[in-house]
Amino acid sequence: MLFSACETDFDVNAEWEETTVVFGLLDDSKDIQYIRINKAFLGDRDALEIATISDSVNFNPDNMTVQIHELGLSDTNWTRNLTDTILEKDDGLFAADNNIIYFFDANDISFNNNKTYVITIKNKQSGNLVSGETEVITNFSFDNFTPQTFKFGFVTESGEFIDKTMEWKAPINGVVYQLDFHFNYSEDGDSMSLVWSQRLADNQDRTTKLEGEKFFNFLSNNIPDDSKVRQFLNVELVMTVGSEDLYTYTKVNEPITGIVQQRPQFTNINNGIGLFSSRYTYSVVLENEGGLSGFTIEYLKSVDGLDRNFQSN
Repeated sequence: MLFSACETDFDVNAEWEETTVVFGLLDDSKDIQYIRINKAFLGDRDALEIATISDSVNFNPDNMTVQIHELGLSDTNWTRNLTDTILEKDDGLFAADNNIIYFFDANDISFNNNKTYVITIKNKQSGNLVSGETEVITNFSFDNFTPQTFKFGFVTESGEFIDKTMEWKAPINGVVYQLDFHFNYSEDGDSMSLVWSQRLADNQDRTTKLEGEKFFNFLSNNIPDDSKVRQFLNVELVMTVGSEDLYTYTKVNEPITGIVQQRPQFTNINNGIGLFSSRYTYSVVLENEGGLSGFTIEYLKSVDGLDRNFQSN
């Protein structure tokens, strides 16, 4: 009998193909608009090791032409070229030493919620062209809300917890909402802030109830019971409104809890992957007694109330 054997060496990595990864949210409430553009990477070493090398995740900005266009009925109304810059980034799995971000100044631009905005990204070296489009959100307002006079009352004179319902109008192109209640105070003279977040995804009623008992439980769980002297400063409300594509993107990327562990992929980038969408950020600091009712402030300071050594201003 004749035995023969053959051995074939092969590389499990296919030939590298340029893949552009985009993440950008146009925000009409901000003067500076930022877009993150990276490249997918492939190599023979550990992926976690490759991710720490900035050249593996960043294109050379000299080779990139990045533009935002506002489309009219039959033509382009305007085009803005984006410039690259370096922003500080927290340490993590990916390279932080050369965190390249693209930006443009929108201070003199009036976004229009009835227009379409297109991003084009061209690699001049390879000729690869990537694009995406979105509509924008241009406003937000609460119903029956005046920052100069509005106050949250979370407790009555007798110490019973009460709730406050917030209502708002649905802005054009707005689908998903997140309300952040910033409780600002000082601690031995140092400025402190706690953020009580209310994620209001797919909120068709455009309303949310802020419960007094939950509010004080939040403060109790996040402020240490110690001897530090504290003073209440004010409340800042930050409502972030997101578009439908942003809502879909966040839903798809939520933690998997079911039996099926395969995650579907969502992208609205042509010839690439990622998200180009919009949001609107409404922020206001409440002025009247810092935004809390007198009984609520007294409960903060009371030993029989929150009991976290809050003092009068």
